[in-house]
Amino acid sequence: MRIASIALALAAATGGLSGCTQTSLLKPVSGNAASATVESPILAGVARIAVTLDGKTYAGVAGEARKDTTGEQALRFGWDPAHKHPHIKQEMDFLFGSTILTAPDGTQLACDHLRHGDDWRLRCKRPDSKEVVMRRVRE
Repeated sequence: MRIASIALALAAATGGLSGCTQTSLLKPVSGNAASATVESPILAGVARIAVTLDGKTYAGVAGEARKDTTGEQALRFGWDPAHKHPHIKQEMDFLFGSTILTAPDGTQLACDHLRHGDDWRLRCKRPDSKEVVMRRVRE
């Protein structure tokens, strides 16, 4: 009986968390011309990305992520090569992907994304072929 009640409590907690998301606010590394939000599910699911740039809001889902095994993408997104978490024994993976976000008028914005734990970073190509690099806002 006790095992059944523990299993039921765990199932209820997991079910309750399955609908929860974490929202991250991102801003450009330099300038103030853009902003982004990433709504990432706590357990399983696909992250939703919205980027506001030049008066338009582009939205979509994060593309399929793959592990950055070489560290090249982490450097490209601005992480220090010596990046370590001092109190975590096992370092988290850098997960890299690409997506196309769409504005209500049909225009599209190509973005690469990198996730490290709960920290998201974006690199989006503006229509003038320049890149906007965005990182999570630290409070």
